[in-house]
Amino acid sequence: MAPLIYKSRYADIPEYYGSIPELLTKHSPYLRSRSDVALFTDVNTGKTLSVAEHYAYVRALSVVLKTRFNITPGTVVCLYAPNDIYLPGVHHAILWAGGVVSPVNSAYTEADIKEQVESADARLIIAKKGAMAELGARVAKAVHTQKVVCAVHDDLVADALCNLKAGAGPAGDPEKLTKSAKETLAYLCFSSGTTGKFKGVMTSHFNMTNNVLQSVMAGAVQFNPNGVYAGFLPMTHIYALNSHIYATVYICAQVIVFPQFDFEMFLKACLRYQMSHIFLVPPVMVLLAKSPLVDKYSEIKKYFQIVFSGAAPLSKTLAEAVKARIGGTFVVCQGYGLTEGSPVINITPVNRPDEKVGTIGWLVPNLEARLIDEQTGEDAPRGGPGELVLRGPNIMMGYLNNPTATTETLIGDGWMRTGDVASVDDEGYWTIVDRSKEMIKSKGFQVAPAELEALLLQHPHVVDAAVIGHWSEEEATEHPRAFVVMTSQGDAAQIKQWVDEQVAKHKKLWGGIVAIDQIPKSPSGKILRRFLKERVGDIVVGTRKIARL
Repeated sequence: MAPLIYKSRYADIPEYYGSIPELLTKHSPYLRSRSDVALFTDVNTGKTLSVAEHYAYVRALSVVLKTRFNITPGTVVCLYAPNDIYLPGVHHAILWAGGVVSPVNSAYTEADIKEQVESADARLIIAKKGAMAELGARVAKAVHTQKVVCAVHDDLVADALCNLKAGAGPAGDPEKLTKSAKETLAYLCFSSGTTGKFKGVMTSHFNMTNNVLQSVMAGAVQFNPNGVYAGFLPMTHIYALNSHIYATVYICAQVIVFPQFDFEMFLKACLRYQMSHIFLVPPVMVLLAKSPLVDKYSEIKKYFQIVFSGAAPLSKTLAEAVKARIGGTFVVCQGYGLTEGSPVINITPVNRPDEKVGTIGWLVPNLEARLIDEQTGEDAPRGGPGELVLRGPNIMMGYLNNPTATTETLIGDGWMRTGDVASVDDEGYWTIVDRSKEMIKSKGFQVAPAELEALLLQHPHVVDAAVIGHWSEEEATEHPRAFVVMTSQGDAAQIKQWVDEQVAKHKKLWGGIVAIDQIPKSPSGKILRRFLKERVGDIVVGTRKIARL
């Protein structure tokens, strides 16, 4: 029997064969007419880099990287720095020189960074001046598997700008790639470690360039050259790579760059810069829905056009709460992606934004999907649910030096398992039910943590929430257990009762509820459930008795 394959509702677009720098400098239809547009603006100082200034700086920096650090095709560079207006240019310059970028999560420990540097076989660490550079230097010295040098990001930028001012010679064009773009590595992004060991995702130039084009075509409203974008997502994460280092650069739109996220600073900047396009994660949506600071900056509604949520599920309830709280006519939409997909898989078609709030929209162009029944391994009935399996030009090359994980994920004929359980309706709108790895099996029934988390966030005294499966030795089953951040008026027992009254028996919080100060999350907004599973000593309310674990 032929497999049941779901196609994108968007029309296919021509596949692009070339390097990432070639796409940005030779393929963008906006470059020539928008060379004077402010591309990156520092949120604190107002300093800007125009499109033309950015590319001049990129060329100058690529010369520094080639001549001083011998960056040649295939050399891996670990990038360990917070956002600034020059950081996108470091990405671009490494690729211009033929190198491979391996972004480092700013939350990683010294041991994590060392593991990434060794696994990636990196030869250069570029780190922010200060504590990050000091840590980078220690890591470089501790690595014995290869010779590693640590360079200070700020010094490299200063040298490149100095050479540019002095009229240094041109960098030349980037290496041309044609069919080899499929096999030429561009990025090594390492998984956030929410489950298992870190894995290096091998992303080719072909993967990244085509995903930029898929995103821009599908998100024609989300990616608007005249938009002003809030750039606080960490530029070492694949979400920001696509949105603020490539897609917005491709269309030559302005990005207001935040060195770190501070909610009140974000609200102030929204007014100051009249920001229209806000790419964020669900925890920030919670703040927009519930923080009293929003009332102080109510005029943001005059400027907001698109609020785009990614990296974690966004419920219909939370999306509607944000719209109701802020007012105005802006559109709330979301997308779905994963590092292995470079990353964008789905985008909400905003020509019909209010009809399918809470879904992740349509597959991006050129992408195909299947839904596989986890029990039988065969296609699930039409519409699912089932494990989402994907095929398209943005699907990764594989996992670095990990043939077992690669074989488990890339299952042949171009198909890739996502580990996510999804469904699709007759109009092509997709919904992520949950991570199959995170699905709770309670008394033989599956419980989706995301569903209970969305319900908890509706409670007026719940600021944030996460749900895990807690194993009951007595009953030999998992029970849903909630961790909540509450307001000062919150009462854990009352919240548990409120949830239990609204859900089916197997979805009740039989594992109890725990009040904590903060939900552990990655910089991209994913809940780090393994840290919750490892907690001991918590007061758990609502099991058969109040227990100290």
